[in-house]
Amino acid sequence: MDLTSKSEDLGKKEALVIVDMQNDNVGSFCIPIIPKIRLLIEKARKKGAIIVYACDSRYGDDELFRMIGIEPHTIRGTKGARVIAELDPQPGDIIVEKRMLSAFFGTDLDFTLRQKRVKRVIITGIRTEACLLKTVLDAFELGYEVLVPQDACASPSIQNHEATLKSLEILKIQQSKAEELLES
Repeated sequence: MDLTSKSEDLGKKEALVIVDMQNDNVGSFCIPIIPKIRLLIEKARKKGAIIVYACDSRYGDDELFRMIGIEPHTIRGTKGARVIAELDPQPGDIIVEKRMLSAFFGTDLDFTLRQKRVKRVIITGIRTEACLLKTVLDAFELGYEVLVPQDACASPSIQNHEATLKSLEILKIQQSKAEELLES
């Protein structure tokens, strides 16, 4: 698959969606993907693409914590809920606060992207097998052309990461390396 031709139309009809790269969520497993996401952000900015930060935004007593069996994190208004400094959002970027796994579920992201005539979304971030996967699947079902840069998403479990990417192949969801998207 020739993805370099796809990168040439990176622009107003495209959005880069960065999932859950927040202080409370980012761990050592994220270190390799941060530079890749930064490069994608720089390229997207140069091409005038829309940049979206899809961020966990929870209340301390959110039911999701109990359902999944995890400790409360990314509580609204706390430092832990902020995007990491290395990926600092700029004026004009879109911040989507999400209370569930998908950036589309219960948010206005779909409406916003359609209003901006976005047809293609590049989805990066964490966790490959959870929030990233759910966001990818919702984007796919909503009719967007979806691309996942394999080396710009991560999970604490490499097995879960690889299994999720393999599952996306079944749906013919495009995958690439970040560098392929950066070629002009």
